[in-house]
Amino acid sequence: MAKAEGRVLLPPTVEPVKYDIKLKPDLVNFTFDGSEKIRLDIQEATDEIALHVKEIAIKNHTIVLKAGSTEVKPEAVTYSIKDATVTFKFEEMLPVGEAELELEFFGLLNDQMAGFYRSGYKDITGASKIMASTQFESLDARRAFPCWDEPGRKAVFGLTLVVDTGLTALSNMPEKHRCYLDGGAKMEVAFMDSPKMSTYLLAFIVGEFDFIQAQTSHGVLVRVFAPPGRSKDGQFPLEVAVKALDGYDDYFGLPYPLPKLDMIAIPEFAAGAMENWGLVTYREVDLLIAEGASRKQMQRVCIVVTHELAHQWFGNLVTMNWWDDLWLNEGFASWCENYMAHEIFPDFAMWDQFTSDTQAAAMRLDSLRSSHPIQVPIKHAEEVEEVFDAISYCKGASVIKMAHAYLGADAFRSGLQAYMQKHKYSNTETSDLWAAWSTASGCKVNELMASWTEQMGYPLVTVKSFNGSEVELEQSWFLADGSEVKKEEEKIWKIPIICKGQKPVLMEAKTQKISVPKSDFLLINAGRQVPMRVLYSDETYSQLATAIQKGQLSVSDKAGLVLDSFALAKSGHLGADKVFKLIASFRSERNFIVWDAISQALTGFDTVLMAGVSDPTYAAFKAFVSKLIADAAKEVGWEKKASDGHLDGLLRETLINMQSKYSVDPEAMAEAKRRFDAFMAGDASLLPDDIKEPVFKMALKSGGKKEYQALRNLQAKATTNIERKHVYVTIGHTADIALKKDVLDWVVSGDIKIQDFFYPMGSVAASSKEAAALTWDYYKSHFDRIWSMCKTASPSLMDAMISLSARGFSTAEAAAEVEQFYKEHPLKQNQRTISQLLEGIRNLRCKASENRDWGVLAPAGYGSSGNQLVKDSRVSSVSKKLRTPLARQGESWSLGDQDVKTKTRFCSTDVVVNGF
Repeated sequence: MAKAEGRVLLPPTVEPVKYDIKLKPDLVNFTFDGSEKIRLDIQEATDEIALHVKEIAIKNHTIVLKAGSTEVKPEAVTYSIKDATVTFKFEEMLPVGEAELELEFFGLLNDQMAGFYRSGYKDITGASKIMASTQFESLDARRAFPCWDEPGRKAVFGLTLVVDTGLTALSNMPEKHRCYLDGGAKMEVAFMDSPKMSTYLLAFIVGEFDFIQAQTSHGVLVRVFAPPGRSKDGQFPLEVAVKALDGYDDYFGLPYPLPKLDMIAIPEFAAGAMENWGLVTYREVDLLIAEGASRKQMQRVCIVVTHELAHQWFGNLVTMNWWDDLWLNEGFASWCENYMAHEIFPDFAMWDQFTSDTQAAAMRLDSLRSSHPIQVPIKHAEEVEEVFDAISYCKGASVIKMAHAYLGADAFRSGLQAYMQKHKYSNTETSDLWAAWSTASGCKVNELMASWTEQMGYPLVTVKSFNGSEVELEQSWFLADGSEVKKEEEKIWKIPIICKGQKPVLMEAKTQKISVPKSDFLLINAGRQVPMRVLYSDETYSQLATAIQKGQLSVSDKAGLVLDSFALAKSGHLGADKVFKLIASFRSERNFIVWDAISQALTGFDTVLMAGVSDPTYAAFKAFVSKLIADAAKEVGWEKKASDGHLDGLLRETLINMQSKYSVDPEAMAEAKRRFDAFMAGDASLLPDDIKEPVFKMALKSGGKKEYQALRNLQAKATTNIERKHVYVTIGHTADIALKKDVLDWVVSGDIKIQDFFYPMGSVAASSKEAAALTWDYYKSHFDRIWSMCKTASPSLMDAMISLSARGFSTAEAAAEVEQFYKEHPLKQNQRTISQLLEGIRNLRCKASENRDWGVLAPAGYGSSGNQLVKDSRVSSVSKKLRTPLARQGESWSLGDQDVKTKTRFCSTDVVVNGF
C-alpha cells in the first residue's frame, strides 16, 4: 500500500500470537530479571527473527526456538542500538507454522518514567519507599521485555510477577493464582490471559497501595488505588468511572470486555494518564481529589477519567494500525471526554467550554505554518513523539464534533457502533471509520473529512456580502501571522456552514452564495461546531454587537467571537482597537466561559505589550483590564456562596487570577495578603484551593523573602502533589530578582521530581520581561544539566523546557538567538516544538492597528460604559503601539488545566503554564 510505503517495521515473516512473561523486580537494587515464552506464527520461511529491545540484556545461552519436537538455537545474536532491535540468525530456514521462542533477560528499573521504572513515595508512617510501574506508549514496552513493539502486532499476554510478600501486584487482568516462595519471603502472582491487544497497552505495577471499589450497573468491578492513607481521595473518580463505563457500554453498543477496571495514582508520571487496558495509570493530581479541592481540579479529574475510559473502546478494543492514525485514538477520546462529562455533569457545560478550551487550543497551533495535518505520515515510529499534540487531540476532537453536527447524532452513533462491532480486537485506518459513517448517513464522508484531516490548517471564512436572506462567503487559509498565501499554497475545505434555524449547508468552493434565515443579525458557525475563523463586514459586526447586548448570542458564540476577534487582530484582519471595544462590551458578563475567552485574548495582548512597548503604555493596558474586571470581581467576590454552581466557582478563580496579573487595586492586594497571612498562620478556611494560586502570586509580588520562604517551607511539608504544584506554578512571581534566580537553581537541583521540574521555571519566565530574559540565560548556561535530567525520559519534558525557556520572546533578534542555540544543541525528537516556537516568535507583525478599514464595531452596541472604559484606560494609545507580535506564549501556551490532554506529550507541555 502507498500509505505504508517507507515505514520502518519489523519483518512480516513472523507474527507473535501469545507472550508468557515472568518478571522478578528488585526494588532495592533497581533491577529486574525476566523470562518469556512467545508463541509464534511463522508466515514465511525465514532464517531470522527480529524483535524490539532497548536497555535490556538477553542471556544468549537461554535463547531457544521450539517447533514441534525440534529445538534450535541461533547461531548469531545481533543488536542494533539505532533501531532498538535484536536479530536471531538461525543456521537453517525455519518452516512455516507454529513455533515457540524462549529466552531470559535482565533489565534496570530506571527513573525516567518510561518502560518498567521506579517511583519514590511515602508510606503511611512517612518512610520513603520505592514502587515500580510501567509506561509503554509509544515505544517503551521494548524496555521491559523483547517484543514486536508495533500497534498492529496484537497478541495475547500472560503475565507472572514475583514480588516481596506484603506488596500489591497489579496488571491488566485479575489474578489467576498466587503462591508463596522462599519460605514466604516472596510471592508469585499470575494473572489471567489478556484479550488480544497491542504491546503498548500492557501494564504491571508493584508497590503498597490502599484502594476503594464499586461495581457498575453492568457488573464490572472498578477499583481506585492510592498511596497508603489516601484511599478516600479516590471516591470522586470512582463515581465518575462507574457512571462512565456504563455510559460507554450503552453509547458504543458493546460492553466493556474485561472483568475489572483498575485506576491507580503513580507518584512519578511523565504525562497525565495512560489508558492501559484494565489498569489505567494517572498522575496523582489527575486522579485523586482531596476534600476541599477546587472545582477546576474536579473537572480536570472528571475529563481525564472519561478520556481514559473512552480509550478502553477507542484505542484498546479497536486500535490504529500504525502511528499515522494516532488521532483515531486521541481525537475520539478527546471528543468522548466532553460527551461523557456532559452526560454525568451537565452543569459543567462541557460543550460550551469546548469552544474556549479544546477547539481554541487546536486553532492556536493549527494557525502556524509549522503545524501538521491530523493524519501525518510516520515512517520511523520515533516520529510519533512529535505528534502527541493539540492537533492529534484537540483538532481531532474538533473535526469529530463537526462531523457529529453535520451527520446528525443518530447517523454518527450508529456508524460508530458498526465500526466498533466490525473491527473489535483488530486494527484500523481512518478510511474504515469514514466507510462506517458513509453507510450510516448516506453522505460521502471521505470527501467531507479528507480536507480536514489530510491537510493542515483551517479556513478563514469572510463575509463578502449579505442582503438579509443570502450571504456570499469566501474561504482562505488562516495564518496567525497574516502572511501572504501564495497561489500554489491555496487550500479548499469542505465547510459545513451552520446558521441558526437551518440544516448545515456544505461550502465546497472558494466563494459561494448561501441562503440563510432572515434575522436581525448574521451569525456564521452557530454553536461553534466547525474549527474556522469568521470575518464579518462592519455592518454585520455592528449587528452582532447589538445582539450581544440583547442577550441573543449563546455562550459559545460569544466566546468564539472574542477568540476570533483577537486572532483576526493578531493577523492584521481587524483593528486591535475593535477587539478592546468588543472586550469592553462584556464588562457586565458573568459567564465563566466568556471570561475564559477574554482572559486568553488579554494574555495574548499582555505578552506583546509587556515585551514590546513603553512602561506607560503597558500601564495603560493593565489599567484597562483592572477596570474591566472590577465590577465582576466585586460581585463574584472571594468567598464561595451557597448559590454557586460549578461555573460560578470557575469564574471566581478566573477573575481573581486576572486580578493577580493585572489589578492595580490596592484593596485586592490587601485582601490577598490578609488571606495569605492567615493561611500561613494555620487558618486554611480563608484560602480554599480555588483561589490559592492567584493569592500566592499576589503575596509574592507585594512581599519579599518572608513570603518566598513561607512557600518554600509549604512545599517541603506538603503531603500531596497538588499542594506542591500550587507552589511550583506560583513561586517564580516573587518580586526579588535574586529569589527568581534561586527558583531556577531549585529547578536543576534534583530536589524536584522531573515530572514537575518545568513548573517553577515557567512561573519565573511568565512573571516579567526581565524574568523572561533571566530564564533564557539560565537555561542556556545550564542546558547540559537540564538535558541530562530528561534525555532518556519522555520527549514531552524537554518540549516543556524548550517552550518555557523562551517564553515571551517577540523579536527577530530573539528568534535568531534561539535558532542558533538549537543549531549548536540539536534535539532531534523535539524539532517540531522548536520550529513552532521559532515561528511564534517570528510572528513579528501585529498589523491590527495599521489596518483601519474595518470600521468601529458598533459604538452604540457597546453601551456607554464600554466606550468610557476604553477611553479611560487610553486603550487607543495601546492599540497604536501594537507593532510587535502577540508571541506564541500568549497564544499557544496560555491554557487552563482543561487543556492538559491526559497522557499526552501535548499534556506535559501545556500543563506547564497552568496558573501562570
